[in-house]
Amino acid sequence: MRWHARMPLMAQAKQGKSENKQVKKSAKVDQAKDAEKSTKAVKVVKTEKATSKAVKAIPAKATVKATPKAETAKTAEKAEQPAAATKVAKTTKAAGVAKPTELAKVAKASKTTEVAKTADVAKASKAAELAKVAKASKTTEVAKRADVAKPTKSRQPATAKTAKAAKTAQVAAAEPEKAAESAVVEPAQPAKPSAATATPATATTAAEKAAKADARKVKDEFKAAKAAARAALKAEDRELEPAQAKKFVEQVAAEIIAADAASAKAVLPTSPLTELLRLGPGAPVDLTAFDPRATPGVETRAQSEAQLAVLAARVGELQERLYAAAVGGDSKRRVLLVLQGMDTSGKGGTVRHVAGLLDPNGTRIKAFKAPTPEELEHDFLWRIRENAPVAGQIGIFDRSQYEDVLVAKVRKLALPMHIGRRYGSINKFEKSLADDGCVVVKCFLHISPEEQRERLLARLDDPDKHWKYNPTDVDDRLLWPDFQEAYRIALERCGTEAAPWHVIPADRKWYRNYAVLRLLIEALESIDPRYPTGDFDLAAERARVLAS
Repeated sequence: MRWHARMPLMAQAKQGKSENKQVKKSAKVDQAKDAEKSTKAVKVVKTEKATSKAVKAIPAKATVKATPKAETAKTAEKAEQPAAATKVAKTTKAAGVAKPTELAKVAKASKTTEVAKTADVAKASKAAELAKVAKASKTTEVAKRADVAKPTKSRQPATAKTAKAAKTAQVAAAEPEKAAESAVVEPAQPAKPSAATATPATATTAAEKAAKADARKVKDEFKAAKAAARAALKAEDRELEPAQAKKFVEQVAAEIIAADAASAKAVLPTSPLTELLRLGPGAPVDLTAFDPRATPGVETRAQSEAQLAVLAARVGELQERLYAAAVGGDSKRRVLLVLQGMDTSGKGGTVRHVAGLLDPNGTRIKAFKAPTPEELEHDFLWRIRENAPVAGQIGIFDRSQYEDVLVAKVRKLALPMHIGRRYGSINKFEKSLADDGCVVVKCFLHISPEEQRERLLARLDDPDKHWKYNPTDVDDRLLWPDFQEAYRIALERCGTEAAPWHVIPADRKWYRNYAVLRLLIEALESIDPRYPTGDFDLAAERARVLAS
């Protein structure tokens, strides 16, 4: 055992020696008074047994009623030791002990037993056990109830004091003597006031209370509105009477029949939309002359929706033929649809509405963002070539190679001389695509600044659309005239016979989707793909299938 571990035991032994001297002194007085009773030394053995039992009982019972308060436990220990010595003296007198040496032996043996027991407890137990032991009332109650004390279950709630005792227990695992000392001398701490009994110093201010009241009011109003909406939905979903249900079914059936009849009567427009939206190659461009709310080629939305079923079937058939001609034959034909426009012009929405009608197996979609580090290591057309459609595919670009002559020009990300060269590079690239069997359909989605503002506000007003909002959209909006000029130059210098531009009025979403779909169909019709013929004996293969 290390010296610092023996220190508590040495202190207790020293204290025991001091108390033994007091016992011896009182024994000498008793010897003078009771000299005549020295002949009754035979009863010393019985007295020793009784004394041992009494000494053993006192710390055991006091342990049960010990308190977690450090001072109480220490005072109880000091109080019990004189009481035990007094009880020994009285018992000795009653038994007629005459020999002081024997009395001293009894006291010494009793105290030695107590010190040894205390040493064992201090050595074996940890702070967690000491915390359990220290749970009794005051010192007077310990002495008074020592004979009748019973184990009681702690009802003390878990507080900051309990957490501190647990921390003391962890420290005691490494240093038992320090933990024991901390558990003995730590004064009791009052429980922290709860939120319900908070002092005026910790109470919230009047402004905070008012803010909380307003928040509760808004929350209650929201709950009430939500409950009202649920009630309304429940009322709408109520069970119909048989007559009402029959009428409802007949109405839905009539609407379905009318829609089918309208689709059957609808025919594809005879006049191509391409001629109405295409810009003349090399012609001057004035974007202010185009109305973003115009609807060339169709008068009403209902008219366009009536053609939707026929257009969807037509584009599906043409795509299948294009794909089959490349897979089953040697066709290299393909289509590249380029969507370019200001923010909120509807490039992504057009992709969803048009590409949703296509077979994914024959479709390739690419949305171009800011160039990646890998893309910056190559020329600006490298990433465009890597994502161009192959034979039999319909490629759709959400933004394109034109970002390098639009954003780069307005934001001054490249020198003017480099941007000037890029126009020619784009024209050569698009001509090479056309010469290789690719039809390039370039669409500029023309939106007004007023409509853009409304769409940006709509994104801010709808939490489900916040993910679509980007603060840089407003930065670009502040540069609206510069972007319009950059688009004008790109439309003029890159509008060629091989890849002409089309200006699509985009303020009306329904027309934007309708116009792009029409242009794609007309591009596929210009290719007029055919199903390839089989390179096998048809009769022989039929016979094999029937025989299998």
